[in-house]
Amino acid sequence: MICTKITETELNALDNKLLRYATINREIATRREELQFPYNSDVNFGGSKANAVSRPTEETIVKFSKDVKLKNLELFKETVEHFLKDLDEEQKEIFDLRWMNTTSIFYYTWEEIGDKLHMSRKTIYRKRRVILEKFAQLQ
Repeated sequence: MICTKITETELNALDNKLLRYATINREIATRREELQFPYNSDVNFGGSKANAVSRPTEETIVKFSKDVKLKNLELFKETVEHFLKDLDEEQKEIFDLRWMNTTSIFYYTWEEIGDKLHMSRKTIYRKRRVILEKFAQLQ
């Protein structure tokens, strides 16, 4: 595999993409709910029945399997979970502090993570680059 150096802009884009992981389960659940219970503006209350056989469970499963947005959310989740298996303990700790901080609406900055783990700014940014380059290989 040809390795090219990832630019700072690309690293920032990957960083922002991973910020979404903390809420991915909620996004998947919301999308499934949108598909299962779509907004219906039908004002024909009490109208006649359709001639088609109704199979709501089958229809819902088909909607789930054909929905591109849902598939992309599930693929992103699966990709990140696979990526997490390849991280060592220190990298997982950094990942949790940066991208899994669910105790607050704010995420730790890289400088705050460095302070928390007693690392210099240069060291934490070097570790950030390694983590994000690993993630980029899965993209």
